[in-house]
Amino acid sequence: MLLFLNKKFRQISLLLIFLGMSSSIFAQLQVNASRPDATYEAGEMMYFEVTSDTWGEVNYIIRFDPKTPPLQTGKIIVNPGVPAKIPFVLEEPGSVLCRATLGSNSIVGGAIFSKYDLQGYVEEPADFDNFWDGVKTELATVPIDPVLTFLDSTSRSETYRVNLGNINNRRVYGYISIPKGISPPYPAMLTLPPFGFVGDICVPETNIAEWGGALSISISIHEAEPDEVDPNSYEPTDISNHDLYYYKHSIAGAMRAIDYIFTRSDFNGTDIGVVGISQGGGLALMTAGVDQRVKCLVQTVSALCGHSGHRWERPAGLPLFIRDSRGSWGNISHEDSTLNASKYYDGIFFAKRFKGPSYNFISYADTISPLETIYTAINQFREKEITFHSLRLGHESPGEFYELRSEFWRKVFPAMQNNPFPWTPTTTGYDVISNADFSIPSGGTATLSANVTYNTNALNNLPAKWMIVDGPGKVTFTTSPTSYSTSAIFSEDGEYIFRFTATDSPDINTDFNFVTVSDFVKVTVGN
Repeated sequence: MLLFLNKKFRQISLLLIFLGMSSSIFAQLQVNASRPDATYEAGEMMYFEVTSDTWGEVNYIIRFDPKTPPLQTGKIIVNPGVPAKIPFVLEEPGSVLCRATLGSNSIVGGAIFSKYDLQGYVEEPADFDNFWDGVKTELATVPIDPVLTFLDSTSRSETYRVNLGNINNRRVYGYISIPKGISPPYPAMLTLPPFGFVGDICVPETNIAEWGGALSISISIHEAEPDEVDPNSYEPTDISNHDLYYYKHSIAGAMRAIDYIFTRSDFNGTDIGVVGISQGGGLALMTAGVDQRVKCLVQTVSALCGHSGHRWERPAGLPLFIRDSRGSWGNISHEDSTLNASKYYDGIFFAKRFKGPSYNFISYADTISPLETIYTAINQFREKEITFHSLRLGHESPGEFYELRSEFWRKVFPAMQNNPFPWTPTTTGYDVISNADFSIPSGGTATLSANVTYNTNALNNLPAKWMIVDGPGKVTFTTSPTSYSTSAIFSEDGEYIFRFTATDSPDINTDFNFVTVSDFVKVTVGN
């Protein structure tokens, strides 16, 4: 009986969280950070500005995320069209949410502090790689055993149900859509599912086949056809034992889908990416980190990052393992075990292992996947990354999501510029290119340079900055680090990692979004 109640506690809580996304963006109330990009340094004074069409008393509460204690609360009076300011300081790197409520209207705004200094709260397990290598070994003993059943056909694609062998005597269920009208071999894209234990949580992604000219495989993580309900969704699981997590066979299933793609004669043998939204974004991130065959990643408002945060009343990403332990078991021993076990499923540790370009979609007003948790994962990348920042959306994909991800894929996989749909794609979106890694002698000067383009047009007038990410000694920039070309000297020999970042924000005051692009350079000084 207790196990049944624990299961229902988790499922109902998670469902309510996901269904509780804010729809109040159309209210007459608005809360924004005083700086257009909502970005500050730790210890810097900032203001949340509350505006309303009507006079009234506004209650506000500032937290790290909706499950953490308040950092600041109060009341302010708003007059129509006049911003009322709430001062706030965060003395350490992190992100916060400010919820303002006027009568029945409630709205959330967010801000981030010292975003490039976010690094998480726990160290990864010493046997992290050994554990996931063991999962790969276990999976390799299971035949792929693909079973395809015809589902649908159009003039531009053909779609099949597919199921594959997986660990724990399970099957991987999903769909595959194959382009028609263009000749193979094709690139491939794997779509991972958002959270859910209802039918059709996974659907055929035919647009990827028809508009992108790629094999499009989308999978569920449950033991049922994707349009059916699995009565044991997310069970059995033991969040205090890293070998018994539901997500273990979920990631194995993603790797199995990639195994299957590599057996197909119409796959080009190299170009495969992963994509997902919310839970699917976290699963895509984890798959990209654990499977080196993945060449590019698109993740949107990703869950499954920063599980440990709630231990210290800091932000945590779904599924809120620490809160689950406290709510269902309520003892520190179980919480300690859960804290340690959840590290093996934290997107932050997978991100540092991914070697490829990424496109990331994040929201500063996200109450489901707190900004800090995703940004900490993004900070682990050491390859080219593009990030779309939304200041107001909440836990949603921006309207530009499908267009921008397609641009990115066409840039990374040029073969995706050939597609069955009768149009000629001309956009390949943002790109950033910095120096290749290089070496200099002891006492030498490193010259760093980068270029930013959009659809091959130079954007080298964007605000930009070079930053030191890692290295054994002190780095001194001898020319401005805000130039596209700069130089640096070093206090001692060793390997140094630099990040170049540029920001494009023409719509920040109207559409409340902006884009950053980053690339990395490793400089080896001396031997």
